[in-house]
Amino acid sequence: MFDGRQQIVNSKILVIDDEQIIIDVITAHLNVAGFWNVVGISDSIDAVQRMKQENPDMVLLDISMPDVSGNYLIQIARADPNLKTVPLIVVTASDSEETHRRALELGADEVLTKPLQPGILVGRVENALSQKLALDVSALNQRQARCKPVNEKYNELRGLGGRLS
Repeated sequence: MFDGRQQIVNSKILVIDDEQIIIDVITAHLNVAGFWNVVGISDSIDAVQRMKQENPDMVLLDISMPDVSGNYLIQIARADPNLKTVPLIVVTASDSEETHRRALELGADEVLTKPLQPGILVGRVENALSQKLALDVSALNQRQARCKPVNEKYNELRGLGGRLS
């Protein structure tokens, strides 16, 4: 039996912020909601490589970080075939409409403003992961449907066994 809720809470979530306290707070909120596979990254330079290595189901990231901005990380993710469909939620101290608009234009799925409200954070994470799961299941079903005629033919040929000689 497929358990979508279990699949969602087992998702790997990267939290990228240059302030460790923010990573700790976000991680604590997610842990309380049942998300235990949370990886914090406080070095924005390291984040570029880690996003590719960790194979996350979701990324929460700050915009304003030294060395590498969150906007650049969004661009990197959206250009990478393995990350382009991963939900990206920006968590920023800026309430500027321009900052929010720019992040969304670059490919962020959501923008949340600090200080975070735990219920809103968890709700947005659950919603984004539910949508990703639905898309993943749909893509899998489409692949299986495309393979069905080939599998049927293969099984038919296997059934002939030694009778082909």
